Amino acid sequence: MINTYKNKNSIIYNGRNLSQLYDLYVVDEDIELESGLGVTQSVNQSNGALINLEKENFTFSLKFIRKINRKVASLDGIYLGRPFMEEVTRVFYNTSKDGINILEIGGKAYYVSPTSGSLKRYSRSVSEFTIEFESLSPYCYSPIMINSIRVLSDNSPKEISITNRGNDTYLELEVECVSPGTLTLNNNGEELVINANAGDVIKVDGDTAEASNYGKVAGNIRDSLMLVYGANNITLTTDGDFKVVFRHQCEMNLC
Repeated sequence: MINTYKNKNSIIYNGRNLSQLYDLYVVDEDIELESGLGVTQSVNQSNGALINLEKENFTFSLKFIRKINRKVASLDGIYLGRPFMEEVTRVFYNTSKDGINILEIGGKAYYVSPTSGSLKRYSRSVSEFTIEFESLSPYCYSPIMINSIRVLSDNSPKEISITNRGNDTYLELEVECVSPGTLTLNNNGEELVINANAGDVIKVDGDTAEASNYGKVAGNIRDSLMLVYGANNITLTTDGDFKVVFRHQCEMNLC
């Protein structure tokens, strides 16, 4: 019997669920499921020795089979008018200009670039292919976490708690002004102030300290949008009406 990865239904590549769309599953014979380091053994070991202890980028391979109705199926055949493996190759290698892809497996996300692949046929109905990936970061990440809140003069001040389960990281903030006024954000003892008119949409990136409209943003962008490990209690105060969205990813060590 061929065993597949225990989180087979959550193998997502650039937003595509490979099992749902292509009936593809990762074979677990070379994977130590959820090792004590938080990732698979194949990701963390090379010739039996741990890698990535110095926070270096790494390479790892995933082996795929196709299963339809719980039975191993051939990788030959036609998918949407083209050979199935041609479509699979397009999915893995037709990347964005920066070459960055997001692989989500086991509830964690990895920023990767595919480097090579191989195909093995054991019979007319049984075959497998392997893709080798290069990690573009020495860390793994949570999926993008989104927290939304509406703050207006009637319920101000408003507090929201955002939990960071990894290393210090930064929020992306998006504010839509419904009624003109000032929105003040307090976090980590730092303050960020946004003055906006109705209809304004303002985006602020804590990691790069960039804002879509610097004329409407004042304060310490980077420190006010930093998330430390654990619960971060953020206070929002306004005399207007604002729709506020926070986005972040938890950055976690591999070992």
